[in-house]
Amino acid sequence: MAALAFPCETAAFVPFTRCPLHSQASKVRKPGGTYLFQSESKTVKTEEHKDTVRALELSDDESKMIVSLWEQANENETMLRELLVEALPAMPPQLVVKLMQSQNVKEQPLQIVSMTLKEVMDENLSSAKEVLANLLEAGEIRKLDNEIGKACRAGKLDMAFFTVLNMNLEDARMQENEESEGEGQSSRSSILQHIYTRCQEEVEKSVPPGVALLNKLMRTTQESIRVNQLQHYLCPQPDVITLPDGQEIPVKESEQKKVLVPLTDFVEAVGSTVLQIRTMEQAGAVERGMAASMVEACRSVAKEARIVIGENYGKDSSELRSFEAGLQPIFRPSSSESPYIEGAK
Repeated sequence: MAALAFPCETAAFVPFTRCPLHSQASKVRKPGGTYLFQSESKTVKTEEHKDTVRALELSDDESKMIVSLWEQANENETMLRELLVEALPAMPPQLVVKLMQSQNVKEQPLQIVSMTLKEVMDENLSSAKEVLANLLEAGEIRKLDNEIGKACRAGKLDMAFFTVLNMNLEDARMQENEESEGEGQSSRSSILQHIYTRCQEEVEKSVPPGVALLNKLMRTTQESIRVNQLQHYLCPQPDVITLPDGQEIPVKESEQKKVLVPLTDFVEAVGSTVLQIRTMEQAGAVERGMAASMVEACRSVAKEARIVIGENYGKDSSELRSFEAGLQPIFRPSSSESPYIEGAK
């Protein structure tokens, strides 16, 4: 189950020419000037567009997102830059990679969107590139964890940072899929993944407990571990803890029966996440298929939570009934105009 990518808990990357921060990001070529719109380029040539889409292996949703940005900008460079800044946090990492590699494409809408995106990222993400470069140069795990903590306390693990990190991670995976696994490739991917996980954990310390738990669950791939996490955070703490060897350790009286994450907080986190996904989908910032996949991931976690709550509180308990009632409008809205379908207005 993949982690979601939202602002503050996540997000997307650094401009590069197939050699991101792990090597020499400073060699990335800067745009050679201001790119202006030309009125004769407003009409997209259908066959040329189709050929370009095939060459870049753009999906239908990716192609529609590019055209939508172009049309919304209405040949206004400033507006296009603003639209890209707004869409970037939720833009699929693989689409950003493709756009960064398509600056020499002759088709004007795609070329201009690509070049403007590179300008935006060069200007806005330089600080984030430095943060990631510093983490990659840490050298050993203990020092790396220390640097991550410092960056979080300084407020540097923001949307721009996760944009840089996610896209470098995506690029590493793409290279490993396209090429035979060479020296350093596997370690680069695993190091970036470790940085991603640790940064997520550090950021979660400062977010509401319900959101932190949901992010933790979305990152966990093994169902048995997710069940243990749900029991630990959503259910009353036991009187004793039984170790693998059978030894029992009493729990402090002040901690007994304590619920670490109230059920209402978890329901609120699920609802706000689904609402955010649908809002970005309606704005064209997230592909429809990706949005459906993320909502389904939230639904799966909610189902697992329902089972755990029923087993621990009882199938007829008020806690379970309240939990189900809270999820009802999120996953089974009574109206097609529900914000959990249409997004926030």
